[in-house]
Amino acid sequence: MVVDDSDVALEIITDDLTDAGFTVLPARSGQEANEVIATGYKPDLILLDVMLPGMNGYEFCTLVKGKPETKDIPIVFVSTKDESELKEMIVKAGANGYMRKAVLTQGGLSKLIEKYLK
Repeated sequence: MVVDDSDVALEIITDDLTDAGFTVLPARSGQEANEVIATGYKPDLILLDVMLPGMNGYEFCTLVKGKPETKDIPIVFVSTKDESELKEMIVKAGANGYMRKAVLTQGGLSKLIEKYLK
């Protein structure tokens, strides 16, 4: 699952993952992603933008990690901000990692997937 309110980022990430053979479910907000997960859908990995309208990435991550049935889903924050700016939030929310959006367009996406889907 990819959660991002930027159409450009959502398209780039979705296309790259689809080209690599993954099935991708895009969501444009934390609320939309939460509604999908509430139906019982359990993604193998969630790539999550930090800044989202309504329910932001931190709130969504905290919600997912707080439920027994979804707490083990790996969540990786994806943002244009530096990790140092977000480190405390990443830890408090229970996220499994962080990646800058710029890295995704430089071939870093496949390495990320390999790391978290083992």
